[in-house]
Amino acid sequence: MPTDDDIAIVKRAFAAFSARDLVGLEALTSEGLVVHNAVTGSAVGQKRYEGRDALGRYLADVDRVWERLELRPQTFHSPRPGEVLVAGSVLAEHQGNVRSAAAAWSWSLVDGLVVYVRVLPAAEAHRLLTLSAG
Repeated sequence: MPTDDDIAIVKRAFAAFSARDLVGLEALTSEGLVVHNAVTGSAVGQKRYEGRDALGRYLADVDRVWERLELRPQTFHSPRPGEVLVAGSVLAEHQGNVRSAAAAWSWSLVDGLVVYVRVLPAAEAHRLLTLSAG
């Protein structure tokens, strides 16, 4: 599958997440999906969300932890088919405190479906943003 298609799928997934569109997200993911999100997951004691059916629980946890959470992907890079690295920022509000921070995500796709998403550490987000700016 061409990497442009992978990037288009990831962009649709970001849009579905922003709309909290569970059906849309499920349509883009495999049954064996794994979402690794240290920030939201840590707040509720859940580091990984496994299986497409865990997406509903993940979205519920996002809504429970954050009063507001906006993902702002800026650059998309596909070093090889099935892999998409995204750099951008996140605007998050928790207990009345609003914070903006650099963010990065690593996506893996197989046969046009998302199989793995990982929120990368802040240092990796800064590195990806620096590479994309240069």
